[in-house]
Amino acid sequence: MKQQPFSDQEWSMFLRLLRAGLWERSVYLPKLPDEASARRLLEMGRNQAVVGLLLRSVTHLPKDQVPPSSIRMQLLAESDEIERQNLQINLVERETRAFFEQHGLRPIVQKGSQAAKHYAMPLLRQSGDIDFYLPGESFRKACALVPDGSLSADGSFVFLRKGVVVELHPHYFDLHLPEDQLPPVPSACAELVLYSSHILKHALGAGIGIKQLCDMARALAGMEGSYDKQELEDAFRKAGLLRWHRMLCSLLVDQLDLNPKYCLPGFKPCRYSTLERIVRDGGNFGLSRPLRKKGLRARNPFIRKCTTALSFMGRLPFSLRYAPREAVATFRELLRGNISH
Repeated sequence: MKQQPFSDQEWSMFLRLLRAGLWERSVYLPKLPDEASARRLLEMGRNQAVVGLLLRSVTHLPKDQVPPSSIRMQLLAESDEIERQNLQINLVERETRAFFEQHGLRPIVQKGSQAAKHYAMPLLRQSGDIDFYLPGESFRKACALVPDGSLSADGSFVFLRKGVVVELHPHYFDLHLPEDQLPPVPSACAELVLYSSHILKHALGAGIGIKQLCDMARALAGMEGSYDKQELEDAFRKAGLLRWHRMLCSLLVDQLDLNPKYCLPGFKPCRYSTLERIVRDGGNFGLSRPLRKKGLRARNPFIRKCTTALSFMGRLPFSLRYAPREAVATFRELLRGNISH
Protein backbone atom coordinates (compact mmCIF):
# COMPACT_ATOMS: atom_id res chain seq x y z
CA MET A 1 0.00 0.00 0.00
CA LYS A 2 1.35 3.42 -1.00
CA GLN A 3 2.28 5.65 1.92
CA GLN A 4 0.40 8.94 2.16
CA PRO A 5 2.49 12.14 2.29
CA PHE A 6 3.04 13.59 5.73
CA SER A 7 0.88 16.61 6.50
CA ASP A 8 2.14 20.02 7.62
CA GLN A 9 0.72 19.34 11.07
CA GLU A 10 2.57 16.02 11.31
CA TRP A 11 5.82 17.63 10.14
CA SER A 12 5.44 20.42 12.70
CA MET A 13 4.90 17.93 15.53
CA PHE A 14 7.81 15.83 14.30
CA LEU A 15 10.13 18.85 14.38
CA ARG A 16 8.95 19.78 17.87
CA LEU A 17 9.90 16.32 19.12
CA LEU A 18 13.12 16.25 17.11
CA ARG A 19 14.34 19.52 18.63
CA ALA A 20 13.75 18.12 22.12
CA GLY A 21 15.83 15.04 21.36
CA LEU A 22 18.51 17.01 19.50
CA TRP A 23 19.13 19.51 22.31
CA GLU A 24 18.04 17.32 25.27
CA ARG A 25 15.36 19.68 26.55
CA SER A 26 11.78 19.50 27.75
CA VAL A 27 8.93 19.59 25.25
CA TYR A 28 5.17 20.01 25.39
CA LEU A 29 2.86 19.04 22.54
CA PRO A 30 -0.10 21.36 21.87
CA LYS A 31 -2.10 18.33 20.73
CA LEU A 32 -1.72 14.83 22.13
CA PRO A 33 -1.20 12.34 19.25
CA ASP A 34 -3.30 9.19 19.21
CA GLU A 35 -1.68 5.83 18.44
CA ALA A 36 -2.16 6.22 14.68
CA SER A 37 -0.52 9.67 14.73
CA ALA A 38 2.29 8.38 16.93
CA ARG A 39 2.97 5.62 14.41
CA ARG A 40 3.13 8.21 11.64
CA LEU A 41 5.69 10.16 13.68
CA LEU A 42 7.71 7.00 14.15
CA GLU A 43 7.59 6.41 10.40
CA MET A 44 8.89 9.93 9.83
CA GLY A 45 11.75 9.19 12.20
CA ARG A 46 12.61 6.09 10.19
CA ASN A 47 12.44 7.96 6.87
CA GLN A 48 14.76 10.64 8.22
CA ALA A 49 17.06 8.21 10.12
CA VAL A 50 16.56 9.97 13.47
CA VAL A 51 14.70 7.34 15.50
CA GLY A 52 17.26 7.66 18.30
CA LEU A 53 16.48 11.37 18.67
CA LEU A 54 12.76 10.61 18.83
CA LEU A 55 13.43 8.19 21.68
CA ARG A 56 15.32 10.93 23.53
CA SER A 57 12.45 13.34 22.97
CA VAL A 58 10.00 10.95 24.67
CA THR A 59 12.07 11.13 27.85
CA HIS A 60 11.52 14.91 27.89
CA LEU A 61 7.72 14.78 27.48
CA PRO A 62 5.39 15.34 30.46
CA LYS A 63 4.04 12.09 31.89
CA ASP A 64 0.57 12.79 30.55
CA GLN A 65 1.93 13.11 26.98
CA VAL A 66 4.10 10.01 26.58
CA PRO A 67 3.04 7.90 23.58
CA PRO A 68 1.28 4.53 23.96
CA SER A 69 3.38 1.68 25.34
CA SER A 70 3.42 -0.08 21.95
CA ILE A 71 5.13 2.96 20.40
CA ARG A 72 7.55 3.33 23.30
CA MET A 73 8.54 -0.33 23.05
CA GLN A 74 9.07 0.03 19.30
CA LEU A 75 11.23 3.10 19.83
CA LEU A 76 13.26 1.30 22.47
CA ALA A 77 13.74 -1.76 20.26
CA GLU A 78 14.84 0.23 17.22
CA SER A 79 17.09 2.51 19.27
CA ASP A 80 18.69 -0.52 20.89
CA GLU A 81 19.42 -1.91 17.43
CA ILE A 82 20.97 1.44 16.41
CA GLU A 83 23.24 1.29 19.46
CA ARG A 84 24.31 -2.28 18.66
CA GLN A 85 25.05 -1.34 15.06
CA ASN A 86 27.08 1.67 16.18
CA LEU A 87 29.13 -0.42 18.58
CA GLN A 88 29.93 -2.81 15.72
CA ILE A 89 30.74 0.05 13.35
CA ASN A 90 32.97 1.72 15.95
CA LEU A 91 34.81 -1.57 16.50
CA VAL A 92 35.40 -2.05 12.76
CA GLU A 93 36.51 1.58 12.48
CA ARG A 94 39.12 1.14 15.22
CA GLU A 95 40.37 -2.16 13.79
CA THR A 96 40.55 -0.85 10.22
CA ARG A 97 42.35 2.32 11.27
CA ALA A 98 44.83 0.25 13.32
CA PHE A 99 45.41 -2.01 10.30
CA PHE A 100 46.34 0.93 8.08
CA GLU A 101 48.44 2.55 10.82
CA GLN A 102 50.47 -0.67 11.09
CA HIS A 103 51.42 -0.06 7.46
CA GLY A 104 52.49 3.52 8.11
CA LEU A 105 49.26 5.18 6.94
CA ARG A 106 47.21 7.76 8.86
CA PRO A 107 43.55 7.59 7.79
CA ILE A 108 41.27 10.41 8.91
CA VAL A 109 37.68 9.57 9.78
CA GLN A 110 35.02 11.55 7.93
CA LYS A 111 31.46 12.08 9.21
CA GLY A 112 30.17 9.00 11.06
CA SER A 113 31.74 8.81 14.51
CA GLN A 114 33.20 12.29 14.03
CA ALA A 115 29.69 13.71 13.66
CA ALA A 116 28.31 11.53 16.46
CA LYS A 117 30.83 12.88 18.99
CA HIS A 118 28.95 16.20 19.05
CA TYR A 119 25.71 14.57 20.29
CA ALA A 120 24.74 14.14 23.92
CA MET A 121 24.33 10.40 23.26
CA PRO A 122 26.59 9.51 20.29
CA LEU A 123 25.46 5.88 20.06
CA LEU A 124 21.91 6.95 19.21
CA ARG A 125 23.00 8.74 16.03
CA GLN A 126 22.13 6.35 13.22
CA SER A 127 25.21 5.40 11.20
CA GLY A 128 25.69 3.65 7.90
CA ASP A 129 29.21 3.07 6.61
CA ILE A 130 32.73 4.17 7.55
CA ASP A 131 34.54 6.87 5.58
CA PHE A 132 38.31 7.37 5.71
CA TYR A 133 40.30 10.11 4.00
CA LEU A 134 43.79 9.25 2.76
CA PRO A 135 45.49 11.80 0.50
CA GLY A 136 47.61 11.13 -2.59
CA GLU A 137 49.98 8.20 -2.38
CA SER A 138 48.49 7.09 0.95
CA PHE A 139 45.18 6.43 -0.82
CA ARG A 140 46.86 4.26 -3.46
CA LYS A 141 48.83 2.31 -0.84
CA ALA A 142 45.69 1.73 1.23
CA CYS A 143 43.78 0.42 -1.79
CA ALA A 144 46.61 -2.00 -2.56
CA LEU A 145 46.34 -3.40 0.97
CA VAL A 146 42.69 -4.41 0.43
CA PRO A 147 42.48 -6.98 -2.41
CA ASP A 148 38.74 -7.50 -2.05
CA GLY A 149 37.81 -3.82 -2.58
CA SER A 150 36.76 -1.96 -5.72
CA LEU A 151 36.76 1.56 -7.10
CA SER A 152 33.38 3.26 -7.39
CA ALA A 153 32.31 5.80 -10.01
CA ASP A 154 33.06 8.76 -7.74
CA GLY A 155 36.66 7.67 -7.17
CA SER A 156 36.26 6.18 -3.70
CA PHE A 157 37.49 2.68 -2.85
CA VAL A 158 34.88 0.44 -1.22
CA PHE A 159 35.19 -2.82 0.70
CA LEU A 160 33.36 -4.82 3.36
CA ARG A 161 34.64 -5.64 6.85
CA LYS A 162 32.59 -7.71 9.29
CA GLY A 163 29.37 -6.69 7.56
CA VAL A 164 30.26 -2.97 7.55
CA VAL A 165 30.89 -0.98 4.36
CA VAL A 166 34.17 0.94 4.46
CA GLU A 167 34.97 3.69 1.94
CA LEU A 168 38.38 5.20 1.33
CA HIS A 169 38.45 8.69 -0.19
CA PRO A 170 41.36 10.46 -1.91
CA HIS A 171 39.73 13.84 -1.19
CA TYR A 172 38.44 15.17 2.10
CA PHE A 173 35.98 17.77 0.79
CA ASP A 174 32.91 17.37 -1.45
CA LEU A 175 34.01 20.42 -3.42
CA HIS A 176 35.49 21.14 -6.84
CA LEU A 177 38.21 23.36 -5.42
CA PRO A 178 41.92 22.65 -4.81
CA GLU A 179 42.29 21.48 -1.23
CA ASP A 180 45.21 23.85 -0.65
CA GLN A 181 42.64 26.67 -0.89
CA LEU A 182 40.54 25.13 1.90
CA PRO A 183 41.10 24.75 5.67
CA PRO A 184 43.85 22.31 6.72
CA VAL A 185 42.83 18.73 7.50
CA PRO A 186 42.16 17.76 10.20
CA SER A 187 40.74 20.90 11.82
CA ALA A 188 37.43 22.19 13.17
CA CYS A 189 37.04 24.48 10.16
CA ALA A 190 37.64 21.61 7.75
CA GLU A 191 35.06 19.48 9.53
CA LEU A 192 32.40 22.19 9.28
CA VAL A 193 33.13 22.81 5.59
CA LEU A 194 32.84 19.06 5.03
CA TYR A 195 29.41 18.80 6.69
CA SER A 196 28.02 21.80 4.84
CA SER A 197 29.35 20.72 1.43
CA HIS A 198 28.21 17.12 2.01
CA ILE A 199 24.65 18.34 2.57
CA LEU A 200 24.94 20.49 -0.55
CA LYS A 201 26.26 17.62 -2.69
CA HIS A 202 23.25 15.45 -1.93
CA ALA A 203 20.75 18.31 -2.05
CA LEU A 204 21.88 19.01 -5.62
CA GLY A 205 21.12 15.44 -6.63
CA ALA A 206 19.24 12.53 -5.08
CA GLY A 207 18.32 14.37 -1.89
CA ILE A 208 19.30 14.79 1.74
CA GLY A 209 17.53 14.16 5.02
CA ILE A 210 17.31 15.93 8.33
CA LYS A 211 19.90 13.69 10.04
CA GLN A 212 22.74 15.49 8.26
CA LEU A 213 21.19 18.84 9.22
CA CYS A 214 21.18 17.68 12.83
CA ASP A 215 24.87 16.79 12.43
CA MET A 216 25.58 20.31 11.18
CA ALA A 217 23.65 21.93 14.02
CA ARG A 218 25.32 19.86 16.72
CA ALA A 219 28.77 20.41 15.19
CA LEU A 220 28.31 24.19 15.02
CA ALA A 221 27.19 24.27 18.64
CA GLY A 222 29.81 21.79 19.84
CA MET A 223 32.77 23.47 18.15
CA GLU A 224 31.83 27.05 18.99
CA GLY A 225 34.97 28.89 20.15
CA SER A 226 37.38 26.25 18.83
CA TYR A 227 37.94 27.73 15.37
CA ASP A 228 38.36 31.04 13.57
CA LYS A 229 35.02 32.07 12.07
CA GLN A 230 36.75 34.38 9.63
CA GLU A 231 38.71 31.41 8.31
CA LEU A 232 35.47 29.47 7.87
CA GLU A 233 33.80 32.40 6.10
CA ASP A 234 36.81 32.78 3.80
CA ALA A 235 36.63 29.08 2.92
CA PHE A 236 32.98 29.34 1.92
CA ARG A 237 33.69 32.52 -0.04
CA LYS A 238 36.50 30.86 -2.01
CA ALA A 239 34.21 27.93 -2.79
CA GLY A 240 31.38 30.26 -3.84
CA LEU A 241 29.16 28.84 -1.10
CA LEU A 242 28.50 31.75 1.24
CA ARG A 243 24.95 32.10 -0.06
CA TRP A 244 24.38 28.35 0.29
CA HIS A 245 25.72 28.22 3.84
CA ARG A 246 23.59 31.19 4.87
CA MET A 247 20.47 29.42 3.61
CA LEU A 248 21.47 26.19 5.36
CA CYS A 249 21.99 28.03 8.64
CA SER A 250 18.66 29.83 8.20
CA LEU A 251 16.92 26.47 8.15
CA LEU A 252 18.93 25.24 11.13
CA VAL A 253 18.08 28.32 13.17
CA ASP A 254 14.39 28.40 12.29
CA GLN A 255 13.55 24.70 12.16
CA LEU A 256 16.09 23.09 14.50
CA ASP A 257 16.49 25.96 16.99
CA LEU A 258 20.21 26.44 16.43
CA ASN A 259 21.34 29.53 18.33
CA PRO A 260 22.24 32.19 15.72
CA LYS A 261 25.43 32.99 17.65
CA TYR A 262 26.87 29.72 16.30
CA CYS A 263 26.54 30.97 12.71
CA LEU A 264 28.99 33.19 10.85
CA PRO A 265 29.34 36.81 12.06
CA GLY A 266 26.62 39.13 10.79
CA PHE A 267 24.28 36.22 10.08
CA LYS A 268 20.96 37.29 8.58
CA PRO A 269 18.28 34.66 7.91
CA CYS A 270 16.96 34.13 4.40
CA ARG A 271 14.36 31.98 2.63
CA TYR A 272 15.00 28.24 2.70
CA SER A 273 11.71 26.76 1.44
CA THR A 274 13.28 24.77 -1.43
CA LEU A 275 15.84 23.13 0.85
CA GLU A 276 13.14 22.36 3.41
CA ARG A 277 11.06 20.67 0.72
CA ILE A 278 14.05 18.58 -0.39
CA VAL A 279 14.64 17.47 3.19
CA ARG A 280 11.01 16.89 4.07
CA ASP A 281 9.87 15.05 0.94
CA GLY A 282 12.97 13.01 0.15
CA GLY A 283 13.95 11.70 3.58
CA ASN A 284 17.37 10.28 4.35
CA PHE A 285 19.51 10.71 1.19
CA GLY A 286 16.31 11.05 -0.84
CA LEU A 287 15.37 7.41 -0.30
CA SER A 288 11.66 8.27 -0.09
CA ARG A 289 11.61 9.74 -3.60
CA PRO A 290 10.16 7.46 -6.32
CA LEU A 291 12.97 8.37 -8.74
CA ARG A 292 15.61 7.52 -6.12
CA LYS A 293 13.92 4.18 -5.42
CA LYS A 294 13.82 3.41 -9.13
CA GLY A 295 17.54 4.11 -9.45
CA LEU A 296 18.43 1.90 -6.50
CA ARG A 297 16.29 -0.98 -7.80
CA ALA A 298 17.71 -0.80 -11.32
CA ARG A 299 20.34 -3.42 -12.18
CA ASN A 300 21.41 -1.63 -15.32
CA PRO A 301 24.19 0.90 -14.49
CA PHE A 302 23.01 3.12 -17.36
CA ILE A 303 19.53 3.40 -15.84
CA ARG A 304 21.01 4.21 -12.43
CA LYS A 305 23.13 6.98 -13.93
CA CYS A 306 20.12 8.30 -15.84
CA THR A 307 18.06 8.59 -12.65
CA THR A 308 20.97 10.43 -11.01
CA ALA A 309 21.15 12.83 -13.95
CA LEU A 310 17.39 13.41 -13.89
CA SER A 311 17.54 14.20 -10.17
CA PHE A 312 20.32 16.70 -10.76
CA MET A 313 18.59 18.33 -13.75
CA GLY A 314 15.41 18.74 -11.72
CA ARG A 315 17.38 20.70 -9.11
CA LEU A 316 19.22 22.98 -11.56
CA PRO A 317 17.30 26.21 -10.76
CA PHE A 318 18.08 25.69 -7.07
CA SER A 319 21.69 24.64 -7.76
CA LEU A 320 22.52 27.54 -10.05
CA ARG A 321 21.13 30.04 -7.57
CA TYR A 322 22.89 28.84 -4.45
CA ALA A 323 25.97 26.96 -5.68
CA PRO A 324 26.59 27.82 -9.37
CA ARG A 325 30.25 26.77 -9.40
CA GLU A 326 29.49 23.38 -7.90
CA ALA A 327 26.46 22.93 -10.17
CA VAL A 328 28.52 23.49 -13.32
CA ALA A 329 31.34 21.22 -12.11
CA THR A 330 28.87 18.49 -11.16
CA PHE A 331 27.18 18.77 -14.56
CA ARG A 332 30.55 18.21 -16.25
CA GLU A 333 31.06 15.08 -14.17
CA LEU A 334 27.60 13.85 -15.13
CA LEU A 335 28.51 14.25 -18.79
CA ARG A 336 31.62 12.19 -18.19
CA GLY A 337 29.61 9.58 -16.33
CA ASN A 338 31.57 9.91 -13.10
CA ILE A 339 28.69 10.47 -10.68
CA SER A 340 27.44 7.42 -8.80
CA HIS A 341 23.87 7.17 -7.53
